[in-house]
Amino acid sequence: MPAVPLVTREDALRKIEEQFQLDLPMLKSLSQRFQELYDYGLANHGADMQMIPSFVTGVPNGSEKGTYLALDLGGTNLRVCEVTLDGKGGFTMKQEKYKVSDALKQGPARNLFDYMAQSVDTFLTDFGTASTDDELLLGFTFSFPVEQTALARGHLIHWTKGFNCPDAPGKDVVGLLQESLDRKHIKVRCNALVNDTVGALLAHAYHSNGALISAIFGTGTNGAYIEDISKIKKLKMAEGSIKHMVVNTEWGGFDDDRKALPVTVFDNRLDRESIRPRNHVFEKMISGMYLGELTRHVLVHLIDSLVLFDGFSSVVMNTQNGFDTAYMSAIEADKEEASSPQSATRKVLVETMQIPADKVSAEDVDTVRRVCKIVGTRAARLSSVAIAATLVQTNNVQSRGDGPDEGVKVGMDGSVIEFYPHFEERMREGLRDLLGEDAERRVKIGLAKDGSGVGAALGALQAAKQEASGHRVE
Repeated sequence: MPAVPLVTREDALRKIEEQFQLDLPMLKSLSQRFQELYDYGLANHGADMQMIPSFVTGVPNGSEKGTYLALDLGGTNLRVCEVTLDGKGGFTMKQEKYKVSDALKQGPARNLFDYMAQSVDTFLTDFGTASTDDELLLGFTFSFPVEQTALARGHLIHWTKGFNCPDAPGKDVVGLLQESLDRKHIKVRCNALVNDTVGALLAHAYHSNGALISAIFGTGTNGAYIEDISKIKKLKMAEGSIKHMVVNTEWGGFDDDRKALPVTVFDNRLDRESIRPRNHVFEKMISGMYLGELTRHVLVHLIDSLVLFDGFSSVVMNTQNGFDTAYMSAIEADKEEASSPQSATRKVLVETMQIPADKVSAEDVDTVRRVCKIVGTRAARLSSVAIAATLVQTNNVQSRGDGPDEGVKVGMDGSVIEFYPHFEERMREGLRDLLGEDAERRVKIGLAKDGSGVGAALGALQAAKQEASGHRVE
């Protein structure tokens, strides 16, 4: 005799929708909490939302010319790029990747940084350079936690991603790189340490004749924006000619103490089983690394409630991270009839997730589509909170009335914003709910590609501009 579900399918889905729903009072509460944590992070070191000063005091406008290098160390590969700016918001780029061995990741820091310098030399030897300057300037994207104290100075806090050179923590990574470049007599000067989110802002500003905000919605999430220097109280700077600075918000850590975020039982389980529990809960609700796993937890709950697949699961469905966020994208883009063998949703469930084909009904296909929409919609609406809060923070909800209103230019990067169906339109719905239609229309979203490559090279450009104007910020 088959097991009888304790709830109906519709009741089970309605309860899930209630947990994931973000109504207007909740959105406003979250936006207000964002403001509080912006102010706290700008005034205090060690905050969950760190609000890290980048020491970049302006952004390009697209008229700049020149050739700059970028060095990007973020994981298995090291990337070297040469970017030539055309002065019209465009550029050409040459790039090459170099494998970083496990021995280099674990050995003395000098070996790793000497390898980086050698890779720069190899790149310039193999590809030549478009620059006629005696000294090439280089922007360095170093995707590890650093305490940055100047545009070209940052001390490694600790390693992540399998790196563990024991003598590097506490040392200035720009200094280590420059020493290696100098030892090899390579005429390259590293004049900028650039976070990829800051780089995305610089890249979009160059392409779009200015920008205010950058946001990454991809594997993880983060944002950067241009802040009034007077609000960055932890810098304790004297009044001077510098009026603004780009701030790397690290907003993935928003509300880690869970005072405002509506954490569901599914979020709690995902967080508990993650590598770093009670950390970056906001990021775990909206980024590509976690959305698929969050959806898997909901689907397993429905299976256990006997309202999905007749209570049948599979080894893949029962495996942590077995349901990829890319499957959600395919399902949300699926326009076939639920009963059709050509349905992308059905193919994901039967061929990829290995649910028995005779247990996947048309109602089950519709249910899975609905769950993906529920989880994906909340992610987009939460993302709108970050953008809306930044518009409020920078006093850009309305036109300032000093000339034509060009709106607010926002550069976005990442697989979720670029490829997840309906993500931007749902984010814009959240912006309309929070700020009104006029403010939402002013938000001009564009893709800001390659903040760690092009953006780092533009960091070197911006550093040179600041040096030339005498704006050395310490």
